[in-house]
Amino acid sequence: RGNSMTSDSTRAVLEHHLMSIIATDVDAILEDYTDDSVLLTPDATVRGLGELRSFFTEFVKLLTPEFLANFRMERQEVHDDTAYILWTVRDAVSMGTDTLIVTSGKIRVQTVAVHMSQ
Repeated sequence: RGNSMTSDSTRAVLEHHLMSIIATDVDAILEDYTDDSVLLTPDATVRGLGELRSFFTEFVKLLTPEFLANFRMERQEVHDDTAYILWTVRDAVSMGTDTLIVTSGKIRVQTVAVHMSQ
């Protein structure tokens, strides 16, 4: 059984993060991170707010209205300081997954992996 206060804080950060991404608002997205945050992708390790700003500035360009309209959350789990999401985008992403480790209301570490549809 997890710590419900920690889980609530993690859930709040995840919800803010998802809403900020859907809004394609880079400044709002960055509110969830600190200069100590790390984002791990298959291609890169992104460290700190400067690199995160560059990453998300490019990332939100991919979030076309069609992409967002076809986004579907398949699974969302929060346990203590860890949030896990599994998602798809019809005709574009057959599986995407993110794991977020949240400390003191900020994303300390995030991993992301995406399998594009053929």
